[in-house]
Amino acid sequence: MHRTHRTGELFEHVGASGLAVRLWLILVVLNPFFHHDAILLLQYPDPDDAMRLAQVRDLIGGQSWFDIKQYRVNPVEGGGLMHWSRFVDASIAGLILILQPLLGEAAGERWAMALYPQLLILPLLLLLGRILTELGDRRLVVAGLLIAFTGVTFLQYFAPMRIDHHNWQLLLSVAMFWIALRPPTFANGLVAAAIITLHVEISLEGLPYLAIFGALFAFDWLRDPLTSRRLAGFSAGLTVFPFAWLLAMRGVQSTSTVFCDSFSLPYAAAVGVAAALLCAWTQAPAALSMSTPRRLLALAVVGATGASVFALSGPQCLGGPFGALDPLVRSYWYDTVFEGRPIWAQEATYGIIYLAPTLVGLAALAGAWRQSRGGPFAENWTRAAAIILCSALTSFLVTRMGATTHAFLVPAFAAMAVGLWHWSRNRPSLVGRVASVLLVFAALPGVDAALGVRLARVSAGEPLVEPGVMRACPTEATLAALAKEPRAHLFAPIDIGPALLVRTPHSVVATGHHRNDRAMRRIISAFIAEPAAAEALVRAERAKYLVACLGLPEMQRFAVEAPRGLAAQLVRGEAVSWLARDVRLSAGPVSVYRIVPPAGAGAEGKIGIGDGFIASR
Repeated sequence: MHRTHRTGELFEHVGASGLAVRLWLILVVLNPFFHHDAILLLQYPDPDDAMRLAQVRDLIGGQSWFDIKQYRVNPVEGGGLMHWSRFVDASIAGLILILQPLLGEAAGERWAMALYPQLLILPLLLLLGRILTELGDRRLVVAGLLIAFTGVTFLQYFAPMRIDHHNWQLLLSVAMFWIALRPPTFANGLVAAAIITLHVEISLEGLPYLAIFGALFAFDWLRDPLTSRRLAGFSAGLTVFPFAWLLAMRGVQSTSTVFCDSFSLPYAAAVGVAAALLCAWTQAPAALSMSTPRRLLALAVVGATGASVFALSGPQCLGGPFGALDPLVRSYWYDTVFEGRPIWAQEATYGIIYLAPTLVGLAALAGAWRQSRGGPFAENWTRAAAIILCSALTSFLVTRMGATTHAFLVPAFAAMAVGLWHWSRNRPSLVGRVASVLLVFAALPGVDAALGVRLARVSAGEPLVEPGVMRACPTEATLAALAKEPRAHLFAPIDIGPALLVRTPHSVVATGHHRNDRAMRRIISAFIAEPAAAEALVRAERAKYLVACLGLPEMQRFAVEAPRGLAAQLVRGEAVSWLARDVRLSAGPVSVYRIVPPAGAGAEGKIGIGDGFIASR
């Protein structure tokens, strides 16, 4: 009791925000030790992290704010068009420019990549602290923040070197969760509109959250017209913010162009028109919204109007963001981006990482909601439950969105931990109390994920320890010799393209970014074709070298599915007449092959895309 009293006094002194800051500082100190090798060796957790750095470097180097092409990708066709937001680029670039004068150019960039994701953990913990205070007392707040502190299933996106935009997506989703628990004022509605606008412009994966929170605010109004001020603020903001933000981030040309894979004209027009109509309805004479049927009619009209505007302004997008993706690229690339696929399409040992904490968390949510009935937090627990259930359903369709669901479930895990702790204290025997305390660890999503993976492996008869798979390729050390070569064009598998861009001055044919699916198709086609047929495809790119990490899953799959193809022959170490392995440039798992000029070729045939061309803009 004395210890509990002292803990309470400490919490009263520092509050939820103070505790969040202290936990964040601990993470900032510990994370560099846990990720020491990644920081020192510049190991990128995902190809998109390397690609983001390439884009940031171009911005710092003077590339136009509205020009988001990667000119060292697919230079044969004038560069590869990206779909990412300059907001994320600018925030990373800002930190790099702050640190470089203090640490030097290379070290400043390295430590910016290490620190940037961790800076985002602070607002995440602060927001979770605010959410927890809306749902319970100090016990819930302390337990929740401690659980968030150990939340590896979602904090993975905030690890050093994770500079891609998924951490921003999760952070903004949590910000929307907090706003949804706040009073239904016009100002809170306006703030929600600003947050979700930023979310959807960063990634189209924000659209489900626009729908979830928009539906929640609309349901509030449907149930109680006195909550119309929040809906009015939300709809007023969405009338203006999306187009204004798109113009600021992407410019007039991009904003007025139909891109199905990003928040562009059809999406912004549909949201803007529907929001304007809804805002007008909420401000219309009371007779138009005095009854539930009339408010329901208003929402139906608004929804139908938004859908019609979308269909008319972007009919090609009715097939989805990737509806026009090349079939070969879909099969060999898109379908292997497992984190973006439904939970039922995953291997059990991967899907369970997201599924196990979600199922445990939903059970905890049901208990917390039931426990809150008749109490001061009952209404907010009902709202939280609705949000979390919708998020969980969404994460079943896009697996990586399960990380957001786990962050949303922190209050439920906290309620579970508090309940189990008090239950364990009431056990009659010491052994019973100690054994029951162990159940509290089930409230940690990381523990649930780890136990789920072990269970899945045992059920499938797989070894408990995952066999080593080559992933850290190419590294800075293995590309050191190639990086010193004069600028050249490289023919390489899709997944290592971003690493080649940031570790060397060379250009590549393609990276794993879907707007360049024609170039991606050419890469895939060449590697699965027999060497004689692949030669023409490779030479058409005017590349000087073919570079590959033969042990990576991408090349291994090419080899398995096309055993007579170019990739299979290289993996087996067999000679290819028009390729010559360059021992001087190859290192470790990286194999570099010179593309031998065809017999009888003159000077023109001996030169690939070279100096000047690949760097020109």
